[in-house]
Amino acid sequence: MARYGGAAVTEAHRDAAAAQLREHYAVGRLSLDEFQDHLDAVYRAQTARELGTVTDSLPRDRVAIPPGAPWSSYPGGHPLNVLITAFVVHGGLLGVVVGALLAILAAGVAAVGALVWLARRLWRRHAWIEAVPLVIGQPWLSRVARMARLLLTGHALWRLRVRLASRA
Repeated sequence: MARYGGAAVTEAHRDAAAAQLREHYAVGRLSLDEFQDHLDAVYRAQTARELGTVTDSLPRDRVAIPPGAPWSSYPGGHPLNVLITAFVVHGGLLGVVVGALLAILAAGVAAVGALVWLARRLWRRHAWIEAVPLVIGQPWLSRVARMARLLLTGHALWRLRVRLASRA
């Protein structure tokens, strides 16, 4: 019978947990008293959660792998398999981080593109001439720069008028 919404434990689950306990006792990882206490808890367990708490408290196997052993003897297998598993497990976080970095990169490229577009536009209209006095710290030169810009613009308009007049 299941309590608190947990899955009910079947006899097969209990037998598997008892076999696991016997194996730990046979190897010497559990004393006789610990084995009996755990075995009683296994047969008292009503839900999978209760059975899991009994088996989770068992000592873990530690694998000693000698140096130079083949990759297949490692618990995770080949290091490439371990790396692929890590990427799959942490793929969600990795995807978020990569997505954020790509968004930052796209914003930076867009900002640089906008600045290049603005600089080209200012250069073509000779507006950069008015910025020079402010950059070098001589604001009184801005009037001179404005006059130079008007002269350059006036000269360009005069050339355009001459070119149009020669076509007519």
